[in-house]
Amino acid sequence: MQELRTYYYNEGNAVRKTEEVYVRPARSLPTREQREREKEEARRIHLKNMDRRRAAALRKNRLLTGYMIIAVALTCMMLVGYVALQTNVTTRMSHIAQLENELSTVNADNKAAESRIATTTNLTDIKDKAINELGMVYATSNQIVYYSVDGSDYMSQYHDIP
Repeated sequence: MQELRTYYYNEGNAVRKTEEVYVRPARSLPTREQREREKEEARRIHLKNMDRRRAAALRKNRLLTGYMIIAVALTCMMLVGYVALQTNVTTRMSHIAQLENELSTVNADNKAAESRIATTTNLTDIKDKAINELGMVYATSNQIVYYSVDGSDYMSQYHDIP
């Protein structure tokens, strides 16, 4: 408890004033047992706080590890998908190249057959055979009918041509 004491002091040379001051009683020093108890209590509190921090850090580490595992799994899935797409594109490109090769071969064969046919057929022989053996004749001017198309690509025939 605090004790009330009165002290006198001089301020200047004229008047003497009094002031009441509260003075704390002298504190006794703690005993060795009290110090050891305080140290033990502080150590227990410190250990309890450390345990809480460790548990919180462990939860945080588990959460971060889970996030990292998910991120790595997603990255691996994306990489596998990318490699599959690349393989698919490469396969299709080789198939397209093979088809283009086949097309050029077929076109070359067609041109060769066309030129072979053109060289083996003689139009004068065909004309002689048609006139002499089959009795065909050239068309006369009254057999030729001219028609005009009015902006369309085809013409419909509704009657026989005389």
